[in-house]
Amino acid sequence: MAKLKNGSEEASPLITATMMSLYDLMKTDPIAFVDLATKCKDPNYKYFPPCLKILQDLSLVQEDEKIHGSIQNIVLSAITGDGLGIELVSPLA
Repeated sequence: MAKLKNGSEEASPLITATMMSLYDLMKTDPIAFVDLATKCKDPNYKYFPPCLKILQDLSLVQEDEKIHGSIQNIVLSAITGDGLGIELVSPLA
């Protein structure tokens, strides 16, 4: 287990796998990355339809369109900024 910037603790392998997916997503589909980050911050946010499928294919979003709490903790701990200015940083505290 590793402590994240938001105060939660998550399994190290999950953190590593999630961060790999996030870095890849940021390079290949930055709009989907921003969509995920926005949804993690605001549960009422509605996904941009093409992005939802991409995020589900990467197992970052569940079939019911919800984000698992562990994934949300990692994303919230690993982002800085807003909108298209969002950047990835280490999620570790």
